[in-house]
Amino acid sequence: MKINNINNIYTNTAINGLYSSMYQGSMSLNSIKLNRDFFSAYNSKGTQQLGEGAMQYVKNIKASSKALSNSIKDLSGPAFAKKTAQSSDPETMTVKYTGNRPNDIKDTNVKIDQIATGQTNEGNMMSATAAYSESGTNKFSISIDGKTTELSVNIAAGESNKAVQQKMADAINKAGLGVKATVEADTAGTSNMLKLEATSTGDNSKSQFAVADVTGNLVSNMGADNISSVAQNALYSINGGAQRTSETNTVDIGNGLNVTFNKASGTDVKITAGNDMGYAKTAVENMVKSYNDLFSEAAQNTNDLKAQNLASKMISISKTYSGSLSSIGIGFDVDGKMTIDSKKLGEAADNGKLERFFTENSGKNYGFTNQLSRLADNVSNNTSNYVSKTQFGNSLAENFAYNSFGNMLSYNSSSLGWLFDYSS
Repeated sequence: MKINNINNIYTNTAINGLYSSMYQGSMSLNSIKLNRDFFSAYNSKGTQQLGEGAMQYVKNIKASSKALSNSIKDLSGPAFAKKTAQSSDPETMTVKYTGNRPNDIKDTNVKIDQIATGQTNEGNMMSATAAYSESGTNKFSISIDGKTTELSVNIAAGESNKAVQQKMADAINKAGLGVKATVEADTAGTSNMLKLEATSTGDNSKSQFAVADVTGNLVSNMGADNISSVAQNALYSINGGAQRTSETNTVDIGNGLNVTFNKASGTDVKITAGNDMGYAKTAVENMVKSYNDLFSEAAQNTNDLKAQNLASKMISISKTYSGSLSSIGIGFDVDGKMTIDSKKLGEAADNGKLERFFTENSGKNYGFTNQLSRLADNVSNNTSNYVSKTQFGNSLAENFAYNSFGNMLSYNSSSLGWLFDYSS
């Protein structure tokens, strides 16, 4: 039921009468919607602005308390039950689970005999500061994937070897041919060489290239055509089976497992199902954000004793557990907001301290998780306990706080609770 046109309700007494008749008639309050435009006609601009501000505050603490409650429930167990695929040697091989049933991940052994690479050319080491032997315009070609492209470099008299190497590298990189060029220094930093690498991997035409002089001797002088390693496929085996090949180092090996080879392994790399600590850390970040949102709303509302009481309760709970929270990377700034030390949070996630703190405290009647959860639920379900009635003033319009949740009812001057929610 939605009441759009009410012309005779001007006082709270009339509203009370309407409420009583609807209540006695067993009508659901949740179905009653008073049109927001009705109130605007009886309100001055200044008074209406005050009412809107109070309404926004109510909506904000309702939303942030719900978010805090949900995030704590997640940290009470579900966040640490979520599984993902883990590699026993991430430096050699990383793994990502792409399926939708991580609890069904099967233990898998992968042996990497060689990784996929593209062709690499390493030029001559040349004195960085010595002048290059030739000047003028030099042209050279690069052939890759069935296409040959000519490039040119203008060399001024007296330019250093390093400067010419860099000009050649810049010309290659700018052309975007699928070959990456860099100038590499020796350990002493006195000599440099030009290094060319195919950006694709595997034994195919996109990973193999040829460099040749067209005009001048730039390629031969630099040694840019010296092949130091050829393009090759990755060679690997799964669970002791037959050797397999791949032109790339990122391979779908089945069962939702996607692996990336970083280097060859002398022994098997084992894939297992483990706790998804990345998800758990994100859950902590969500909890911290929603805590700060709720605390900020309450703390900044300095004229409302009930709001200040909420902020004080949050500080009291957090202060009691400040030492334990600090050990898992959660601290507090001078304003009372939560902060995160990412390094300590990561260490706590890895050594199990993060899971123990949240899950053990959710089982203790006066544990941090349990206390904060109860408070958040109370704010969400009984929001009027944390907003002083004076927030809405005395006028009819101010006695009705609009919100978008559909289950919060607004103050009436002669009632002890919320009566109506009206919609826009």
